[in-house]
Amino acid sequence: MDPGATLVALLHGPDQPGLVAKTAGWIFARNGNILHADQHRDMEAGAFFQRIEWVPTGGAAAAEIGAFRDFAASLGMTAQVASSAHRAKGAIFVSQADHCFHDLLLRGRAGEFAGDFACVISNHPDLAGAARHYGLPFHHVPVTAGNKAAAEAQQLQLLRDAGVEFVILARYMQVLSAEFCRRWAGP
Repeated sequence: MDPGATLVALLHGPDQPGLVAKTAGWIFARNGNILHADQHRDMEAGAFFQRIEWVPTGGAAAAEIGAFRDFAASLGMTAQVASSAHRAKGAIFVSQADHCFHDLLLRGRAGEFAGDFACVISNHPDLAGAARHYGLPFHHVPVTAGNKAAAEAQQLQLLRDAGVEFVILARYMQVLSAEFCRRWAGP
């Protein structure tokens, strides 16, 4: 792991007293240094959400990621933990409007994201040339009422094949089905 890298955890689960103190205490006990911490409680659902970023000590960041997940589980929480050195791979879903598409890719080229785009998926062929200009694979997957399930299955396979970790809908003018969202289950 990059010596300047931090760890970022996203936690969620049932709210209970002392969660903020417990997570901070866990990091402190390992000589970590918290840089940012934000939390939110959903009063209606009784759910707790926290994002916490810290500098781990020593060279055992990979072990600390697993240990933090185990710690969160012991509290009844679910946690995603990643190193800030990790550059996540994303996909852009787009239809015909191109302004958000270009904005994302230009910002990506400027280094404004801590990740990289792996491909473009569209229900229209219009932006194929632009995607090639940016050096990205373009996948045209037409979506109609009659083929929506098959089209979404194809999109999911493209995401898996490209190793995609997140999806951005850049003026993608289709409603993704609940089944797509359940099977994707990514950010």
